[in-house]
Amino acid sequence: MDDDCDDAEFFRWAMKGTEETFAVKFVDSGDAALNLLSELDSLPDLILLDAGMPKMDGWELLRLIKLDSKFGNVPVIMMATSNGVKGIGEAHSLGAEAYIVKPSDFSELKLIMQQLCIGVQANLKNTLESMRSNLPENIYTFS
Repeated sequence: MDDDCDDAEFFRWAMKGTEETFAVKFVDSGDAALNLLSELDSLPDLILLDAGMPKMDGWELLRLIKLDSKFGNVPVIMMATSNGVKGIGEAHSLGAEAYIVKPSDFSELKLIMQQLCIGVQANLKNTLESMRSNLPENIYTFS
């Protein structure tokens, strides 16, 4: 779920080829994300949130998701452009599985998205830890 059209396209391109395995949904605000979640027939395997979404930012949405009895156990990964300690700490305290600093390099983003797809199918926690080892400046994991 991302607020920036360019970022959303960047993510769509990075997810190319996963359409047969994953249904990926993009929305442009936290409000739209809440609406989408309420309309789903089944729980998502993973929720990626942009920290800076308009109307309701990713932080507020993360808080609401984690308080919701239906979605509280769905893994959520916060994504942002900053690797600031405050944002990473906030993601951790609100219950995110990880915090990912959005890479500016498309090949890095594609690698991150492919690894997340593998993790959803196998073991997300182990995959995130492995990603953290390989991309320590982009991936922050929480146990």
